[in-house]
Amino acid sequence: MVIDFNASNSANRSAQTGATTGKRDAAAESTRPAEKSATQETPAAEAQVKLSPQAQQLQAVEERLRDLPVVDSERVAQIRQAISEGNYQADSGRIADKLLALEK
Repeated sequence: MVIDFNASNSANRSAQTGATTGKRDAAAESTRPAEKSATQETPAAEAQVKLSPQAQQLQAVEERLRDLPVVDSERVAQIRQAISEGNYQADSGRIADKLLALEK
């Protein structure tokens, strides 16, 4: 005798899936009108943003930082010259301290 377990489960599964889909569709329908009315109430032309004094200060600092070079070319030139002349001395203690500070 052969028992087909899939036949009875597939009928139950399709009934459950249909019920879930119906609930999901009904929930989507109920939220759509609310979304539309919220966007219709506040047109983009009327929206205004006011920055706090701290945000304005941060914005000014960011602008100044954008103007700074990423690399200090003068410092790089000094180090290159010192290396080429054999005068460059690395401070191993300072390097170690800086590396440990990165891990904190």
